[in-house]
Amino acid sequence: MQLVVAEKPSVAREIARVLGVRGGGGKGVTSLENDRYAITWCIGHLVELEEPAAYNPAWKAWRLDRLPMLPEAFQLRPARHAIAQLRAVSKLLRDRRFTHVINACDAGREGELIFRYVYQHANSRLPMRRLWISSLTDDAIRRGFAALRAGHEYDALADAARSRSEADWLVGMNATRAITAHSRDAGHEALYSIGRVQTPTLAMLVEREREISAFVPRPYWELDAALTTTEGATFTARWRLGTAARLATASLAEAIVARDTAVGEAFVERVRSRVVREPAPQLFDLTSLQRTANRRFGFTASRTLELAQALYERHKIVSYPRTDSRYLSRAVADELAAPFAALAAVPEYAAFARHLVDNPPRPNRRIVDDSKVSDHHAIIPTGNSIRLGALDRDEARLFDLIARRFLGAFYPDAELAVTEAWLQVGRAPGAGTPTPAFAATDREAFVDTLPPPPDRYLARGRTRLVAGWQDVAGIGPEGPKPSPSAAPDEEREPTAALPPLVEGQRLAAIFKAVEKKTTPPPRYTDATLLGAMETAGKRVDDETLREAMRDTGLGTPATRAAIIETLLRRDYIVRDRQVLVPTPLGIGLISAIPVPSLASAELTGTWEARLARIARNEDSRAAFMADIARYVTDIINAIRSAAPPPAPPPGSTAPVGWSGGKRRQGRAWEDRPRKGRRRGAAGRARQEHGDRTARTQPPRGASRARDGAVDEQPSNVTARGTANGRVTSTGRRPASVPSPPPLSSGHRASLGDLSVESTQWLADAVLRTSRHGEDERSSIAEPHASPPRARAPDPTRRGAPTVDEDALLTCPRCRQGTLITGARGWGCDRWRDGCRFVIWFDTAGRRLTSAQLRALVNRGKTRKASFVDATGATIDGRLVLDPAIDGGARLEATRPERPRR
Repeated sequence: MQLVVAEKPSVAREIARVLGVRGGGGKGVTSLENDRYAITWCIGHLVELEEPAAYNPAWKAWRLDRLPMLPEAFQLRPARHAIAQLRAVSKLLRDRRFTHVINACDAGREGELIFRYVYQHANSRLPMRRLWISSLTDDAIRRGFAALRAGHEYDALADAARSRSEADWLVGMNATRAITAHSRDAGHEALYSIGRVQTPTLAMLVEREREISAFVPRPYWELDAALTTTEGATFTARWRLGTAARLATASLAEAIVARDTAVGEAFVERVRSRVVREPAPQLFDLTSLQRTANRRFGFTASRTLELAQALYERHKIVSYPRTDSRYLSRAVADELAAPFAALAAVPEYAAFARHLVDNPPRPNRRIVDDSKVSDHHAIIPTGNSIRLGALDRDEARLFDLIARRFLGAFYPDAELAVTEAWLQVGRAPGAGTPTPAFAATDREAFVDTLPPPPDRYLARGRTRLVAGWQDVAGIGPEGPKPSPSAAPDEEREPTAALPPLVEGQRLAAIFKAVEKKTTPPPRYTDATLLGAMETAGKRVDDETLREAMRDTGLGTPATRAAIIETLLRRDYIVRDRQVLVPTPLGIGLISAIPVPSLASAELTGTWEARLARIARNEDSRAAFMADIARYVTDIINAIRSAAPPPAPPPGSTAPVGWSGGKRRQGRAWEDRPRKGRRRGAAGRARQEHGDRTARTQPPRGASRARDGAVDEQPSNVTARGTANGRVTSTGRRPASVPSPPPLSSGHRASLGDLSVESTQWLADAVLRTSRHGEDERSSIAEPHASPPRARAPDPTRRGAPTVDEDALLTCPRCRQGTLITGARGWGCDRWRDGCRFVIWFDTAGRRLTSAQLRALVNRGKTRKASFVDATGATIDGRLVLDPAIDGGARLEATRPERPRR
């Protein structure tokens, strides 16, 4: 008999269905079995690294003289969000009925870590085999089980995963404590959260903001010529001196316009035409898909990942999305007939896909390259039947991007006729005209002296000769619409065609000067920040160079969206429409770092490169961890000898989860109330306005424990309550709430998508569910990076209603996740992927029971009962499920029964 361990309940159900394993999904079910298989599941990370005090009681206090913390061997502990499921999985891993265990967690670095940690924690001795699949179609699952590989073949990948997890613990834990303690010794009580990937990413945003703040606009002038042929055709050209086009003063521009206007005409000095071939863009990996979706539709990186996961897991019409490759393997290329046929059955793609079905293409090395496919190939449609009507609007738009990119890759290059015409003013053609000064100069140079005549203007035009892949992509003859954040292979500036021109031809001309100003570098969007993370901060536009630097980026394609969301959640940055702006808190954090390498994108990129080499068996885990230990020691020594960090900016406080759970949402900072209590008017007023004189005081190393438990919280745990930085074991509201940094109206609008309650669910959900570490969906980058505080109470011990995770109640909003029990409500376990659904324990004046929850989710409404409406009146009614609103349910009054006559 074989044991199968999947990463998520939804994946376990798909595997069970394909293997013919039946079982109920009711309460208490932790596995599905038949006579051949037992299938169980994790719920993200069931096991995580221990807290510092577990290794050494002296590490409990946040003191600089007790650093660095370098455990000889890392220990594991159960994650709190699914202890019952961990017990069930561990019991099965020790069951002697099974001949071996199949690791069916996600095929990647973090999926490997999830399984290995659980396997190690259970002290299992079952031989391991590995299921490695890139899609969840029935055929892919069957092929994967027919080609199981020995678990030891993935030991190198497991080494890389463990190294990443332990390195994050070492760097995040030690650096956070060291800088925070050093700050405290200087007399101010900020808390500085440091992460191996998070901090360099924030540093890029802060550096860009500093460039913008220091930027002083400079005026300049450009000269345009409106030209007309004798046949009446018109076009425009721009003045050039070599490649320079900017004039430093208005007097210079007016002088040139005056002398050219006096001539009144121009003649064609030189015409050059050439045919340019533009190949189709490469297939999508996750990062390029996120960047394109952000530019095209304004999707955030996390939203794109959420949609791609839905297309992969629920609809099963695209391959595994968390990939870093833009290529296909030869084995996949040999099976392209199935996705071509599936797309040919969809009217929107039938014309393009049918051509490929009838004329099977021979893919080139821009598409197929085994050497550039490691864990997973590029994102492509699967061979499953496609029903666009079953997709919501955003899913359909993202699938359209993937489908058209896939089909277009097999179409011919687009062919363009590109024409450049140099026009001269001020000298007759053929009358001893000197050799044109075509020598290149700095394109953005300012011309500050009057150049001698003749003046020259440059006109460019292009005409599409062969559409090729552009027809599939929906790009018309005029070209794609321009985008300010475009990459070279995605969007190109459209250029109108020039009329027929011959050298020596005379043209009527009207000249004018246009005043402009230099502009600061643009703020990062999700698209441009993902690109910067991919190249470790280097501004690389060339696709070949970008590919060469792929292993040295910040994080992985699967983690970058989560890193951005972590910065947002910790209030280090805000999203203003589509741009990402660092807050005073984030700027203060980067200013406080005395060791520049902690914020170095390139250094962290080299670590990612080493992790990739470890996964390929090209580097040693032992050597890497020894280097990390030396680096941590150097950091602590450097912080000890450095000047204390400056005081944080006025009005900034520690981010959410680090000092009492205060979260800014729109204009309110909220302190988490004690569980089970309702806010009164005074509490709401304090929450809304705050006390602008309050300061957050981190603890000085001492904290209170509950039942002798360790007081330190891991990174995925949020404290229940603090008062001016001092831990309150009761979780009572502090006397005052610090005010937020000032936000623009745009910031408030961008943060206003969630209510305060919904935001609170996100903070509380960290307590209940986490994939510990930066990889995949977690990205809580600094394990245990908070001062000591009272351990958050288990809601099940305080009479909180619970829903067994194993009952597998499907999230009514995203239809993919499973409802889990949080600190204040039941929420979707895919909240990190963007699903904000939550049903509060206390709703409409009642403490809901698990039976009412099941009725609400399964039947759409509860039984009639007494509730409290918005006016405070007690009424007879029922809760009706409404996944679109905050709280997940609305109160509906029931009609009183008429008395019988």
